Amino acid sequence: MDATTRTEFSIYLAHRPGELAGVLEALDAAGAEAYAVCVVDQNNRGLVRLLAEPEARVRKVFESLVEAGAGPAIESQVLVVSADNRPGLVRDVAAQLALAGVNVQYAYAAPSLNGEAGRCIFRVSNLDQAVQTLSSMA
Repeated sequence: MDATTRTEFSIYLAHRPGELAGVLEALDAAGAEAYAVCVVDQNNRGLVRLLAEPEARVRKVFESLVEAGAGPAIESQVLVVSADNRPGLVRDVAAQLALAGVNVQYAYAAPSLNGEAGRCIFRVSNLDQAVQTLSSMA
């Protein structure tokens, strides 16, 4: 199991057909690739959270979206756990974080791609403690 931190990009969108597609198409046109996406309804708006690379291109796309009326856009540091897909993985990670006194604020998963391990993304109360805790599990 590999635990690292990454920048998560989030943006609020109107509830209209094509909003999510527009974000993903803009990323593609800018040469950025999203490898984890989570979409939820929050405060009667869509909230898109994603991990994508290269970060500089993602940031530029999000700035353009905000200028066009979307947003706000937010950058957050999140915990990314890469591991083989197996039953109980999220449970095991959450349990270890709880024992270490780290609160999980939200979580979502991304599938394995191109032979790489799948990823679980966690927003946590203490990133350093979370990385240290999970690194000792390896």
